[in-house]
Amino acid sequence: MAGAAAAAARAASGEGGEVCVSAPGKVILHGEHSVVYGRRAVALSLDLRTTLTLTPGGTHLTLDLPAVDIKKSWPLGDVEDLWTRLGRPGEACAAPLSETQAQQVREFLALPEDPSGGPRSLALLSFFQLYLAILPRPLPATFAVTSQLPTGAGLGSSAAYAVCLSAALLRLAGRGNGPCLEEVSAWAFRSEQVVHGTPSGIDNSICTFGGAVSFKAGQCSPLGASPLRVLLVNTGVPRSTKALVAAVAARRRRLPEVVEPLLESLNALAERGLQTLAALTAATSPQEEDEALAVLHELVDVNHALLASLGVSHASLERLVGVAATHGLHAKLTGAGGGGFGVVVLGRSDTCTAQEDSCRQVLEAAGYQVWHTTLGGPGLIFH
Repeated sequence: MAGAAAAAARAASGEGGEVCVSAPGKVILHGEHSVVYGRRAVALSLDLRTTLTLTPGGTHLTLDLPAVDIKKSWPLGDVEDLWTRLGRPGEACAAPLSETQAQQVREFLALPEDPSGGPRSLALLSFFQLYLAILPRPLPATFAVTSQLPTGAGLGSSAAYAVCLSAALLRLAGRGNGPCLEEVSAWAFRSEQVVHGTPSGIDNSICTFGGAVSFKAGQCSPLGASPLRVLLVNTGVPRSTKALVAAVAARRRRLPEVVEPLLESLNALAERGLQTLAALTAATSPQEEDEALAVLHELVDVNHALLASLGVSHASLERLVGVAATHGLHAKLTGAGGGGFGVVVLGRSDTCTAQEDSCRQVLEAAGYQVWHTTLGGPGLIFH
């Protein structure tokens, strides 16, 4: 606690200096929804990032998060009063807030009892949960967040925010110059529980560790996968991850003998996907690379069909898959589905083909937003 006390003294006087961190978004390649039930999932980091700058000092606690229209400032005395009423969480040992404490935070913020309908309310609640639980005592600071990631699109925007916030708070709390990634990911998972209810943990894992991640039953394993070119496609259709996860759970309760085999098939597909990514990374000749890519593309096709059978596709996603197929390409939804984003999986070569260009032009003419981008790359960075 000596380090935390020293950090508190520096922050209160404005001497701690800025902390700037960033974390990537994510694309789930295999395992959407089935990962919630303990099956395998494979995710890769996306080279679009969220950045948080923490400036300690002053007399207020300020959160500037324009992506969800938040620019709020609270006098530190009011925050200290809340902290005292909560029983001084985090003073002796950082621990998540209880439900009773979380309810008191909702009342302090004048939020509805169940804020699941609004990303602004959820972002405020998760911010205070982490701030009050991680720090040894309230400290004056400004948290300014910018992001290249759209919200509510299945690209890990809330997880990237939670990872940045957890890392910055752990640094402010005096946990050394570089908090361990496992600790950052664990705190980010607590925030994801506020936002998504029953998250799998894969989003906070990939946004923390970066690169590629294999995830199953709470166990995260980094992978040595090669960068993979994709067309990232925004359908423009909003959807709720929490609602879609709940809908799959309801269908599983109604039709367990149908849904369980689908979940097992998604698990087998993710396991084969791991082998295929390894083969693609290890390929030493064009023939070996082509063979691995052919398997990967077939897995993408089957993956989307299985997810559609779970009821999480959407007309906009089916049109995307159809346009890709007419160009000899392979696409699937990514994230929770129901709209949001899809991904057209290409290959490792940096050369853009005529098929890819044509596919992109057709999608953009139909009103989709399309980015030619790469999966894989660094996770949490202290700048």
